[in-house]
Amino acid sequence: MATTQREDFSCAAATNDSAYRRIATPVLRIDAGPGPAVALMAGVHGDEWEGQAAILELWHRLPDLLRRGTVYLLPAANAEASLAGARLSPSDGGNLNRAFLGAPARGYTESVAAALEARLLPRIQTLIDVHSGGASLRYLPASVITRQGDDPYDARLPALARAFGLPHCIFFRGGEPGSMPAAASRHGVLRLSAEIGGGRESSQALVARCRDGLLGCLAELGLLDRGPRAPAASPALYDLNADAATLRAAEAGVFIPEACLGQTLEAGQALGTLIEPARPELPARAVLPSQPGTVVCLRAIARSHPGDCLAQVARALSLDSLPDLYRPCS
Repeated sequence: MATTQREDFSCAAATNDSAYRRIATPVLRIDAGPGPAVALMAGVHGDEWEGQAAILELWHRLPDLLRRGTVYLLPAANAEASLAGARLSPSDGGNLNRAFLGAPARGYTESVAAALEARLLPRIQTLIDVHSGGASLRYLPASVITRQGDDPYDARLPALARAFGLPHCIFFRGGEPGSMPAAASRHGVLRLSAEIGGGRESSQALVARCRDGLLGCLAELGLLDRGPRAPAASPALYDLNADAATLRAAEAGVFIPEACLGQTLEAGQALGTLIEPARPELPARAVLPSQPGTVVCLRAIARSHPGDCLAQVARALSLDSLPDLYRPCS
């Protein structure tokens, strides 16, 4: 029988109207005897709802399901941003996924990051960190593998990506020392992420896919009982590291997509158009991706400005090619 214990922590989040304000981050520890220690986290950005809803559901269900090991559940890692429905922390404008900068912590966001790095990461072997497109983007539901710096290839990653059960997997390269992947790397923690949904909305179907993906990962890691089952299908792999994969607005306008998530575009096929209704003399401008491939991400806010990400497009690769993405560039 698993036991549960609350391990919440709070951080100062002062504002002009509340000098000594503190915000608590909810944490549930579930123990079911010897075995691996795993953290399931969401809400690093407060407007990304699918993971938050899925982990909240597991908060109530997982104690009856866990058979071995320890699981930490953090449904709202940036609780202040979650309460505000915002990507960034309202009190200091901080991005928790860029705040793992070490001491001294400056403001609420870095204090949360410092607490996670001190209290959580040294105690776990694996972190599943769920994201979505938030307010500004929508993602094709996908697991995410991030190679931090020169980290070596870890042969356990493909199995985790398959266990998450989504038909798509995104690959990023990370180089920022203040990111969550960087913090996990410093502690030798195996990390899988996900991008599920976005657009400042959600659905029960997406929440259920996220919940089932998290349970699949726990089963793969040996923390849940599972009977015989067919091997999980390998997801298609998309390398979003190349500059050509991300299409940014070069000028202001209203983005009208023609393509949809999951659609495969041929070379020269328009992704959408930029228009300017307040200046009808300006012609519509075609938005053309730099490379053919599958539409993995689309901007969810029509009004766009120079530098905004409009879409991400990449060719589908075999998951078996993942080790190639860890080889040094020639």
